[in-house]
Amino acid sequence: MNKTRLLNSDQLLDIFSGSQIATAIYTTEDLIIEAVTEAMLQFWGKSRDIVGLPLEIAVPELVGQPFLEQMRDTFRTGQTFSGINIPAVLEINGQLQTSYYDYEYRPIKDADGLVYCMLHTASDVTDAVLGRKAVEQEKLHLHNLENEQALNEELAAANEELSSINEELQQTQEHLNQLNAELEDRVSQRTALLTSSEAKMRYLIDDAPVAIAVLIGSNFIIEQANQYILKIWGKSSAVIGQTIYDALPEIQGQAFFQILENVYASGEVYYGIEAPGMMEYEGELRQIFTNFVFKPIKDENGETHSVMIVATEVTEQVLASRFVKAAKHRLDAMVQTTPVALTILNGRELVIEQANAAMYEIWQRDADQTLGKKLIDVFPELVGQPFPELLANVFDTGERIAFPELPVLIKRPDGSEKNIYVNFSYDPIINEDQQVESILASVVDVTESVRSRQQLEQSRMELQETTEELAASNEELSAINEEMVASNEELASTNEELVSTQEHLHDLIGQLEESKERFSFLLNTIPQQVWTANASGAIDYVNQVVIKDFGANMDAIVGEGWQRFIHPEDLPQAMDLWLHAIENGNEYVVEFRLLFADGDYQWHLGRAVPLIENGKIQLWLGTNTNIDLQKRNEQKKDEFISIASHELKTPLTSIKAFNQLLLRGGDINRIAGFAQKSSDHIKRLEKLIADLLDVTRINSGKLEYDMQPFSFRQLLTESVENIRHMAVKHDIVLENAVDISFTGDHFRLEQVMNNFLSNAVKYSPQGEKVIVSSKLESDHLVVSVQDFGIGIDPTHVNRLFDRYYRVDNTAMRFEGLGLGLFISSEILKRHQGKVWIESELGKGSTFYFSMPILTENSLETAVAVDLGSGLENS
Repeated sequence: MNKTRLLNSDQLLDIFSGSQIATAIYTTEDLIIEAVTEAMLQFWGKSRDIVGLPLEIAVPELVGQPFLEQMRDTFRTGQTFSGINIPAVLEINGQLQTSYYDYEYRPIKDADGLVYCMLHTASDVTDAVLGRKAVEQEKLHLHNLENEQALNEELAAANEELSSINEELQQTQEHLNQLNAELEDRVSQRTALLTSSEAKMRYLIDDAPVAIAVLIGSNFIIEQANQYILKIWGKSSAVIGQTIYDALPEIQGQAFFQILENVYASGEVYYGIEAPGMMEYEGELRQIFTNFVFKPIKDENGETHSVMIVATEVTEQVLASRFVKAAKHRLDAMVQTTPVALTILNGRELVIEQANAAMYEIWQRDADQTLGKKLIDVFPELVGQPFPELLANVFDTGERIAFPELPVLIKRPDGSEKNIYVNFSYDPIINEDQQVESILASVVDVTESVRSRQQLEQSRMELQETTEELAASNEELSAINEEMVASNEELASTNEELVSTQEHLHDLIGQLEESKERFSFLLNTIPQQVWTANASGAIDYVNQVVIKDFGANMDAIVGEGWQRFIHPEDLPQAMDLWLHAIENGNEYVVEFRLLFADGDYQWHLGRAVPLIENGKIQLWLGTNTNIDLQKRNEQKKDEFISIASHELKTPLTSIKAFNQLLLRGGDINRIAGFAQKSSDHIKRLEKLIADLLDVTRINSGKLEYDMQPFSFRQLLTESVENIRHMAVKHDIVLENAVDISFTGDHFRLEQVMNNFLSNAVKYSPQGEKVIVSSKLESDHLVVSVQDFGIGIDPTHVNRLFDRYYRVDNTAMRFEGLGLGLFISSEILKRHQGKVWIESELGKGSTFYFSMPILTENSLETAVAVDLGSGLENS
């Protein structure tokens, strides 16, 4: 008969630690952690080093939350305490995060009913709590939609009232003819302004000066400055030899000095496009705009010793550009308000590309019902009428067609019909290939004039039939007839004037297209994304930089706006700021991530300013500047500071805790254990500081090497023995140790081996085997360290030897700053060596390095080459 085997306490704790349930056991009201499962450690974001510490020291973020006092109450009262859906703030991967938990504190009592320890169990219910809150939020959203539906019904009623008002507005159309003469005067004035603006722009492009200056040293002494830059500065050659700060005190507080200092410090070129600045000319501050480049000039060691400035003043171009935009806006408004009905039909399919208000009045339709649609689809009643064939002839011949008083049948959207008479013309619009690409259709509604003449002719016939009966009144009727003829001639004269106006407008549209092409060329040479929007905030233009970055055409970007391309997390703030700027007329400034054609988001600084005329916003001019590299550098710096702070704070916190426990006294064995753990954390802290110092020396080229011959087999043997003492749960196997005398830095190569072995142990936490081997290949020594741990994702392999790089493994958390492999790589480079990795996720990794076996002569050459490269990289 088999006897029941009783497990000892250590075995029970091992089984307990492997439990998948988040559990911990505490003793005394100090809440000393006696045992804890991996699941609970993951909740806390801690390692097993905290066992034996008071809970408030091991997990300091719990201080100030209710949990510690609840646990002490459980010890004092002997009553079980539980919580459901309770939020807790814990530090996970160096960041404070709020999660929700169900938990229970159960006192464990001895035979006398006294509490001697407490069992703490917990489960993470964050997903359930957040899901329930999301459902409640969705219900609130549905309620808001129902309210919005009621509002839409009220808006529909208001729309009917607006339709009634629109009918009254139609009666004012006759007054538009009286404004025709005034319209011609305004067109002449705008044409003169446009011609003047274009002449200025040609002058700026043909005669733009190039300004050059050289500034020496970190205090930027002006060594050279040509006449062009002195003209821009408003200074004489007397400023040469002065510092830029003394020469140009008026630009203190502007961005130029800070940019200049950043270029000198970073060694990177800076490009400024249409940068505004205030310069002093003849004692008066005046705003100018410049395109400039700040280029660092470096010595043979790569150190910046001076900065070259190359600049072009573009003040007149910027002001002219703004003027052209305003002129284009006014011309568009003029075309929209002219009484002559105009529309542009694109391609042989006659797609309605643009139409003005007068044309919509004739059509009895609005822009939403017509723009972007085929003419035949909008007006199917044209089938069988002569217009489609006439339009096709214009495409075939490229010749203008015009007809007076042509009858047209218009079917309204409600099914009713309307017969009108029009004077119309079809003018071909020729592209750069001399092909007809679209047609400008001009229409004048002469229905009233035709019907008046028809009535006149009817009256004349009636008069002729009654001549015999009304002979006495013949002279009077003749006079009336002459007056009617005169009236008809006046109408014909008016019609000719309207046709002349139409031709004049066509010429203006041609000039506008030429101006638009030149303006578009200027915008597309700017490296930034440039865009414009109308007064209501709708995007109506983007330059080629936007189209190239987004991989979409102009129509798609303008039609959908920025919403499709802004990162969902940045969209709410960007839209709020945009709507606020539109409402108040303020400058729009925002940082957001934009979706590029390759699927990646890149950070941009968006800015827009309004063009205001007569107190009203006419349009918005905006730019998006790519700041993605700056953002990534800031993120990398912040991540390292966070990691370094956490990694340095953890051993210091543990040392403090163990020192407090040592001061309390107690059993000598327990005190010795606390002292040993405190010593271990001190060694860990020394290792972190040593790594940081080595990286600093590597960056400055001051890491010293003592190249001497030594036994490489002895180095491998000692390294393996050292790691065996620290990793007692691992089987460290030295399969082959090449017995050669190797010339190099014994201490630094031992540091490489220790880093490789420590890395293999760290990433095989279950105590697997680690195999170390070495061999000779030709004239190279090859060393490998193989583990059978968690392995490395292929996306991380090529970056493991970067400075501060750490693999983000959500399954478990490893300590360290990510410096060991970087330091090892740099040491091997100084030995003309190389390093590589073979890894499979979930099966383990093998780290290799190889070094040439150097003779004394080749060693001297290698050291000289390495020192040179070190200075070059520093």
